[in-house]
Amino acid sequence: MRIDAYIDSVPTGSEREPSGSQRRSELPRWELYRLLAEPLRPRLLALAALEELAVGELAELLRSAQPTISRHASALRDAGLLTGRKQGTWTLLRLAPGAGDDAVVADAVRAGRVACDADGTTARVDAVVHARDVATREFFARGGRPARSGPPEELGAYLALVAPLVPRRRLAIDAGTGDGALLEVLAPVFDRVIGLDRSEVQLELAADRVRRRGYDNVELVRGELGGDEIDRAARKACGHGPRGADVVLAARVLHHAAVPQKAMIALAALARPAGDERGGAVCVLDYEAHDDEALREQESDLWLGFEPAELRRMAHAAGLDDVHVRRLPAAWQGEGPDRHLAWQILWGFRAEPDDDSARTPKGASATDHQPTRTQKRKKP
Repeated sequence: MRIDAYIDSVPTGSEREPSGSQRRSELPRWELYRLLAEPLRPRLLALAALEELAVGELAELLRSAQPTISRHASALRDAGLLTGRKQGTWTLLRLAPGAGDDAVVADAVRAGRVACDADGTTARVDAVVHARDVATREFFARGGRPARSGPPEELGAYLALVAPLVPRRRLAIDAGTGDGALLEVLAPVFDRVIGLDRSEVQLELAADRVRRRGYDNVELVRGELGGDEIDRAARKACGHGPRGADVVLAARVLHHAAVPQKAMIALAALARPAGDERGGAVCVLDYEAHDDEALREQESDLWLGFEPAELRRMAHAAGLDDVHVRRLPAAWQGEGPDRHLAWQILWGFRAEPDDDSARTPKGASATDHQPTRTQKRKKP
């Protein structure tokens, strides 16, 4: 999908305006019936209830022109049935919180879902969302950034010196390992390390690094975050011991995920479940929210960073507790094209016991805790 398909003129309500619930309560019932009588609008509401979608994505799914979708979306937003969120030049829409509590609106959403199911529109939603990161995949398939020379040669010795101070170091997973830079830190500390990436080109760079450093405790896995490949590798690495990694890390990965909340859930699922002791740790390095659209072209980023509160909400929704967020000093941010941004880290611990069931809370979609302002993309 073209990035400019996300550009739209739907107002986002940056100025102070009545809440959605207030606007719905002030709308006469006859006006609500008239509003929902247009056949396209129940389908639009149904899709927005299923997934937070950009105007261009809705136009593609409903096979309608963007101006048409914008016009209908504006009417639904004015009535408090939809909310709009700006991501740089994008406008993303979703069903307004509480809108489905109205019986008439709930009936419209159900009717729209039936229509979308019948003509195959619902089945195409995942493919449309997946297409968001096509440019990212192509960027890393071409090799991404030039390979870095790596940290000082003696860093491994320094890390091995402090490794005994880490209480649980059986297994670490580097999700979105890229060219393997983080393996330089993990391999000297942990007994086993798995580096996951979906790009064959990036894994070739990582494999070269592993060979040069002699990291015989590192396994590289090609696959998707949340896919069967990493699940099998983690189970094999754990052997007969407790299932799950002691630490799962995602360094500058989340802003490349098509749906960041789903990525956070997948990260948490890889961590060791809680039992007699605290569960495994999940550590995320990413940017604070920013407005540098140039990084979408330079680095093929999808989301322009995250507010600290957004990261916390996503972590809690993924089943993590004791969650912390910290901004990093600018001097630690290297010399890359993202060095001018504010970097932050989040860490938390898997709170749930051993359970193979999905982690999305009942009655909530994985988009309930998506980023709320500007945003970006990167590894799996």
